[in-house]
Amino acid sequence: MRRTRDRGTGDGRTMLALVLVLTVPLLLLGWLVPGARELDRAALAYELLVYPSVSVAGLLFYVCWRMSANPTTAWLAAGVTVVGTQGVGLAAVHLARPADSAAHATWMTGIDLALQALVVAGTVLAARRPLRADPFLAGLAVGAAATALRAAALDLPALSLSGAALQGLAVLLFAGQVCAALLLTRLVGSPGWVRLRIGLASVALGFSHLVLAPGLFDDVVAAVATVLRIGGAAVLIHTSLALLQVKTHRHGSTVRSLRQRMEHLEADARVNRERLHEIGATIAGIANVSQILHTQPALPDDRRRHLEQAIDAEAARLQRLMDGRRTARFEQVDLDAVLEPIVTAHRARGRRVVWGPGRVRALGRPDDVAEVVNILLENAAQHARTACTLEVDHAADAVVIRVADDGPGVPADLAGGIFDWGRRGSGSTGQGIGLHIAHRLMVEQGGDLHLAPSPPGQGATFVAVLPGEVRE
Repeated sequence: MRRTRDRGTGDGRTMLALVLVLTVPLLLLGWLVPGARELDRAALAYELLVYPSVSVAGLLFYVCWRMSANPTTAWLAAGVTVVGTQGVGLAAVHLARPADSAAHATWMTGIDLALQALVVAGTVLAARRPLRADPFLAGLAVGAAATALRAAALDLPALSLSGAALQGLAVLLFAGQVCAALLLTRLVGSPGWVRLRIGLASVALGFSHLVLAPGLFDDVVAAVATVLRIGGAAVLIHTSLALLQVKTHRHGSTVRSLRQRMEHLEADARVNRERLHEIGATIAGIANVSQILHTQPALPDDRRRHLEQAIDAEAARLQRLMDGRRTARFEQVDLDAVLEPIVTAHRARGRRVVWGPGRVRALGRPDDVAEVVNILLENAAQHARTACTLEVDHAADAVVIRVADDGPGVPADLAGGIFDWGRRGSGSTGQGIGLHIAHRLMVEQGGDLHLAPSPPGQGATFVAVLPGEVRE
């Protein structure tokens, strides 16, 4: 599966579609324009379609380079763009001044040789150092310079070489293209199938120039050259599309991986913030009880004993929170033993909490029950005008814990999402985390936490439901 993805689009339908796209205009040209039915003129005119397609392939390679910043892909983009741009320029010169082009064939071949030497040198450099310039702009600049040289060469004195000599130069030019293709296949940093296809396409385009050399040209040769150019252009476009598909797939995989990592980091951050929230609330209770014990030495023995027990219970819970050892198993919870240290700690902070032992047991996790009640009492204390009430009752097979305050109540626009992460009222000084934690802990214990309906302005009542005591 990975091999298929690394090679991008590999079916023949894409290649067939590209060949048809490049061939149909030639057929229409020969049908609609009688003068274009001469294969020599048609071959030259058709270069104006083939080589822009090669430039499009160069642009697609450029996009691939932008996505990956691969140095080898940059050189490939520049090279393919050079081939496409100079091909368009050459066809334009031939069509604009056909007689002069034929008379100056020696100059044209010399420019081709110089350009081919530049391509070979670029292929050698590609194996040693990155391209410093923008690949697409560099390719356009080199192709435009070659076109300008060809146009200027038409005004120079014609050099007379025999047909055999021109054929020899064409063979030399083709040998340079084969050399560049072989050097290209040895490059590293880009998929081998990409380099192989580009090499084959460059050889096909080069061979099309070779067969059009003076002395070899006839109708059959023109047809062969056209087929070679169609095939070379189609291979280049197909390869660039396939590479773009691979790069897009990898880019998408990278984005998905980063998104997953961000989600994991956000989840970890939430867990850490929740733990810090629980630790902070527990430390605040311990600090207030400790301050009372140290600043009020004349406390009655019974009162002192309750405060010391509250410190011991909260300190033990704090240690479990710090070590990540909070009680995970479900057990029968003595709610009086769990709630008394919490209520004592809140009362030590000067808060009025109405509560009395009820000898009720429930099924749950002691540390989680303590944390939920602590959060609800903290929330009630922030909004109560005078006092808050903590009640524990049996209800069928469940145990219901109610925490009510006599404050202004919860606004209607906030009530629906009161347990969402970060949800808090405009005047709240909290982080919007506590009630979310409390709701999650209750659900994890097989229970529930909800906001009971109440008339506007008459306080808020939160109801926590736990499974009832398991009876033997």
